[in-house]
Amino acid sequence: MKIRLLSPWFACLGLVLGTGLSLRAADAPSGLAGTWALDIARSTPIRPWDHETLTITVTGDTAVLTRNLAWGADRKAGDTTTVKTDGKTSTASPVGYWLDTWYTNVYIGADHQKQVTGEWLDGGRVLKLESRLQLEGQQGEHPVHIYDEFRLSADGRTLKLYELRSTRDEALVYYFTRQ
Repeated sequence: MKIRLLSPWFACLGLVLGTGLSLRAADAPSGLAGTWALDIARSTPIRPWDHETLTITVTGDTAVLTRNLAWGADRKAGDTTTVKTDGKTSTASPVGYWLDTWYTNVYIGADHQKQVTGEWLDGGRVLKLESRLQLEGQQGEHPVHIYDEFRLSADGRTLKLYELRSTRDEALVYYFTRQ
């Protein structure tokens, strides 16, 4: 008889905890959504670019990150990364051009895509992305791994991006302000 009484209790407990966790997961990431402008003075240089905006859209377990870069008045470029934020799914995102360190004679590899996995950390305050792609240089194609952490400040007005690239010894750090 004790087993029968405990069984409904565990079922109710599971329902309450499951509902609470799903609501928390759905609500948490929305703080990063919006448009962000790069604070050039505080960030790692993005030469030759002199302006960058980042727009993050979150719908369910999918995040879309759109970067728009400008160099002077007439040179503009952008890219969009779509990623499922379950921490497991690798999403292929097309890449038209390698926009980072434009002047180093490095180009996106022949497949023109990157494989991206993403997940929310710290209760949705941090979005972690891992990207794998091929870059083409004078010596041929080279595999590149990029680890990004987008960290939302406590007041929700600053977004800090830590980026580690397998091709660099030092981390890149970018500061964005909400627009």
